[in-house]
Amino acid sequence: MTADPASAPQPCAVLPGGAPRSGPRRWQEADGEHIDVRGLQPPQPLVDILRLVQQMAGRGVVLVHHDRDPVLLYPELAEIGWSAERLASEPGELLLRLTPGA
Repeated sequence: MTADPASAPQPCAVLPGGAPRSGPRRWQEADGEHIDVRGLQPPQPLVDILRLVQQMAGRGVVLVHHDRDPVLLYPELAEIGWSAERLASEPGELLLRLTPGA
């Protein structure tokens, strides 16, 4: 199922009522499985991204929406045979394309 980019989930570090967000947002688009970990405290983004990559079992592409460069993620990905490519993104967002077969 392809989602209209305008309808894609927007980042939300705080839920209505002031409670912090406790998990990532995920959705599927034509270009791959998206995970938005912006606003989450370390090590939660790393854990959630690696969990998704393992669930993908080498199938498809994962696009990560992050608010900082996840330097600890890169060696973990290399160890399991995945690679990361930084893509153009909006100010304040780091967008990565993760692919199997590093």
